[in-house]
Amino acid sequence: MKINKYKFLLVFMLMGSLLLAACGKDKDTEKKQGTNTESSSEAQSKQNNQKDNQEETTTDEAAPPIKEAKNIPPQEKKALLAVLNQHVKTFNKKDLDGYMDTISKNPKSFKYDEEREYMKKVFETMDLKIEPQTALIIDYKSTEANIFTEMKTIAAEAGSKKKIEKVSRQVNTFRKEDGKWKLIATFAMETK
Repeated sequence: MKINKYKFLLVFMLMGSLLLAACGKDKDTEKKQGTNTESSSEAQSKQNNQKDNQEETTTDEAAPPIKEAKNIPPQEKKALLAVLNQHVKTFNKKDLDGYMDTISKNPKSFKYDEEREYMKKVFETMDLKIEPQTALIIDYKSTEANIFTEMKTIAAEAGSKKKIEKVSRQVNTFRKEDGKWKLIATFAMETK
């Protein structure tokens, strides 16, 4: 899947979450007003099922901690985190040329020209900000590295005051090209 599709999906997941949250508030209001027709035995059964599901997901979802690679030379760590920082800054400023300068002309998970066109449209139509909450270099080789980030995204349609905030877990893969680190792939997963 291409990086622009991930970003496109992320924006829609964010917008969808806002709609779901609004629907959830309506149902909560109905329950408080006594318009819920669910019987007490049905409600108890649902509660028991939810408890069972919570216990299962708690034990099944216990993932090992994410750790930073130990073989990173200090100057390479500094360079990788600097390019990630530049990537975020240029995205937040809607600086298309600066943003594209952080990306490889030969990426793995997307096409450079399509990414440029897509980001141009996003910058024109959306108010998006991204804020790395965590950034760890989890895999390092002299020519390629993976940076794990927990990325907070704040989104709104251009001109709208209604904002949505979500956090995703991402692995951004960078390759060294002509002495500079360039983004070649991004894989993202929405967190709860």
